[in-house]
Amino acid sequence: MRPIMVKAAALSLVTAVAIGMSTLPARADQAAVNLTTPGEIYSGAPYTLGFEFAPNVNMSITSLGTFVDTGDGLASAGTVGIWDTSGDLLLSVTVPAGSAANIQGDFAYQAVTPFALTAGTDYIIGSYDTGDASSLDTDQLGSGTFNPNITVISDEYSETESFSFPNKNDGFMGAWLGGNFLFTTSSSTVPEPGTLALLALGLAGVALTLIRRRRMR
Repeated sequence: MRPIMVKAAALSLVTAVAIGMSTLPARADQAAVNLTTPGEIYSGAPYTLGFEFAPNVNMSITSLGTFVDTGDGLASAGTVGIWDTSGDLLLSVTVPAGSAANIQGDFAYQAVTPFALTAGTDYIIGSYDTGDASSLDTDQLGSGTFNPNITVISDEYSETESFSFPNKNDGFMGAWLGGNFLFTTSSSTVPEPGTLALLALGLAGVALTLIRRRRMR
């Protein structure tokens, strides 16, 4: 009876892994800025608006976004970028107008190839579009939170009438909105299905080896 019991256990193990694969949650993208109530609404043009920040953990940016005043998205496409503090543009994307963007809360996002940010390094995000803008934790109020995985250093903006490095600030440890981003950390990702499939095959192989050994006794 032992070989049968081992075989049943092996099948149960593989089944459990397969069920786990089918019930895994989607990757948990987190937002850098979560607005509860936007601050004063004003025209964002001609400014590139954003903030300087430092990741508290290593992370990967998955989408760049810009503030939208309505759930209908941007009236016209906008541009969002990430710079280092020397003004080198590291990553940028065009956020499409209307419902073509991924609209979450008060922001319209566009996915990017995952881009790694290093913990403890300062970066600046900024967005340029011709629509409305707002703020969080500045003199124009706004309520909400910054993700605990980042430390916000200061608001940043530029006055160039085009998408450009936002390297001016008003001294607030807040953000002109402006830019936002979605990201993942090592703790917010789950194994890919292919990885779990390999694990299942490996466990099945171990179980079948045990079965053969017991039958040879």
